[in-house]
Amino acid sequence: MRHEKLWRTLFYILMGLPLVVTLAALLVLPAEIPMHYNAAGEVNRWGSKYEMLLLPLITLLMGVFLLKVSWWSGKQTGENRTAVLAIGCGALLVFNVMTVVFLVKAYRIAALGTGLELSVSRILFGVTGLLLFCLGNVMPKLRRNGWCGVRTAWTIENDENWRRSQVVGGGVMMAAGLVLAVGNVLLTSEEASLLFSMLCVVLMIPALLIALAMLKRKMEKEKNR
Repeated sequence: MRHEKLWRTLFYILMGLPLVVTLAALLVLPAEIPMHYNAAGEVNRWGSKYEMLLLPLITLLMGVFLLKVSWWSGKQTGENRTAVLAIGCGALLVFNVMTVVFLVKAYRIAALGTGLELSVSRILFGVTGLLLFCLGNVMPKLRRNGWCGVRTAWTIENDENWRRSQVVGGGVMMAAGLVLAVGNVLLTSEEASLLFSMLCVVLMIPALLIALAMLKRKMEKEKNR
């Protein structure tokens, strides 16, 4: 229960912080700021500084949704509620970083006439790698539920199938997070983007293969009865 209170407190902070920071930034931002960039990082659209409120509002809505998910998951076991809150904190952290990076970059370009030397994509990929690693660590702690984890018709059939799938899925996710974080340092921005896309495609394949193996084993047992 103590851990749940800590995660919940952190969750609320991360859910509301982007809005507070953005409202404060609006006091110093010029009326028009860069709102979109091309692949080379050059500004290709300017807009009102109040458009910066969109991301914090999306963060709030996502936070409300994740709170609902943690409540629904908590009906089955309190451990799931805590795990979902931890996962939610990781997701909200990404949005917090995005908010700060976009605000700083917009201010430097619009008010100072200089860009952000550090690549935005590198910052986001680095945070995403850390998030994947943390999520992979949480997944094996999840109990069987209808909302999060590696969920297929086979993995939710019994607790043993569920446990094995989450352990494998969590391990794969942690490995993917490390690969993305290291690749983000060693590769160019374009190569890191390609690596991220590839990881998104192959991330859950090992866990799904384990689930299929479980299904095959079950069918063989039923056939031999």
